[in-house]
Amino acid sequence: MSIFHTKQIEIKWKLIIVALLVIGVSSIHLFVSRDFEKGHIIARELYFLPIILSAFWFGLRGALITSVTITLFYLPYSAIHWRGFVSDDLDRLLEIVLFNVVAVTVGLLQDRQKARTREKFESIRALTATVAHEMNTPLFVATGTLELLHDDFDKDSEPYIEIGNVMKNLRELKEMIRKISEIKNVVTRDYDGTSRIVDIDKS
Repeated sequence: MSIFHTKQIEIKWKLIIVALLVIGVSSIHLFVSRDFEKGHIIARELYFLPIILSAFWFGLRGALITSVTITLFYLPYSAIHWRGFVSDDLDRLLEIVLFNVVAVTVGLLQDRQKARTREKFESIRALTATVAHEMNTPLFVATGTLELLHDDFDKDSEPYIEIGNVMKNLRELKEMIRKISEIKNVVTRDYDGTSRIVDIDKS
């Protein structure tokens, strides 16, 4: 399964989770009796959960879509149960404002964090591309020189075998440089129990 396909499945499940949370909390307001006021207050606070999750998962756009969806449900609900600027009515209006304020605030912060991460990753990719380019030139020269030198010895001689081993190591180094230059994502692995290094094959 490709990374792109896995990413799509992950996004799909996140959307389902957010949608189920919004539907579930809205169902509490629809089906729980108005006599159980605390239940509605708790449910109202639970609306912040899908908003915050959307902000972390999808940034500002996802958070706003979620908060606006909740607003479109909760505003008519508040209007139906309006009793004329009593404390509960004002609390509901304030919550609607807070839904959108939290969505914008957390969404913007998350987008900014993602932008910083992208900038860091682009810097890493630029660095790896530079290193690969600078290493390929002397590696090409060394490999060419060894190939010419290789032919000057008998196949059964020790220098021929040793040069062959060096050439094999250089080919492995060339393959590693190719992988470094093609890094598309930074995946790390444990190195010695105290530090982590980039897993070139998975990246």
